[in-house]
Amino acid sequence: MPDAATASPPDDVVFAVVLKGRARASQHGREEIIEQNHAVLMTTRDAGWHTSSCETQHLIVQIDRAALSIKVPNLGAWLMRPVLLEARTLRLMMAHCQEAIDLDGSAPTHLQHHVVADLCSLIALLTIGCENRSETSPPSSTRMLRLQAIKAAIEAGLGNHDLSAETLAAAQKISPDYVRKLFREHGLSLSEYLLERRLALAHALLLDPLRADERIGKIADEAGFNDLSYFNRTFRRRYATSPSDLRRSAT
Repeated sequence: MPDAATASPPDDVVFAVVLKGRARASQHGREEIIEQNHAVLMTTRDAGWHTSSCETQHLIVQIDRAALSIKVPNLGAWLMRPVLLEARTLRLMMAHCQEAIDLDGSAPTHLQHHVVADLCSLIALLTIGCENRSETSPPSSTRMLRLQAIKAAIEAGLGNHDLSAETLAAAQKISPDYVRKLFREHGLSLSEYLLERRLALAHALLLDPLRADERIGKIADEAGFNDLSYFNRTFRRRYATSPSDLRRSAT
């Protein structure tokens, strides 16, 4: 194990949002004033600084650089470029960050990975999406952010048998029809998405060696299925094998 004094710093990217006041940042040969409701991308490994007064309020999101680069391939071009965040978009970003904060270390690995991927998607939309947005058209990034927030809520509640457009809409303070519309805009219905995510969760649980002795019915219930016959039928249709055969193939 390397000595703490000589260990390399993490190669992360910081998405720093100024919620109140203003800040000043410098890195990669650029110095910028970050006004209220603006954000800037900086790295943790490269030399730089970010200062503000004690009255300034921030929202700071730190993401693994490699993970964010998947969503923003030309990441270096977006560093130190202030981005204006609209009020609705900023509220969605803050709500999504709060969900990530509320996710404790005991959460399933697949859920933690999903939250990181969603945060990367949000940051990509807030940077690349802002530059490509037309001044006369409504911000499509707001709908995308809303959809990402709904998907995060779905991942966190897959085991809830009552998960529906109505319950998701109530949490987001929007209409159930708008929830359904967001999914239709991306080529599938809410029910199809729910089924796909529940099957994927069940598939991962069945392959977990620590769950090898659990009843398949219990795993189906944990993934949100309250009808074992329906679970077996849809699982076979999706993965071309039965849950029990999948488990045996993994041993």
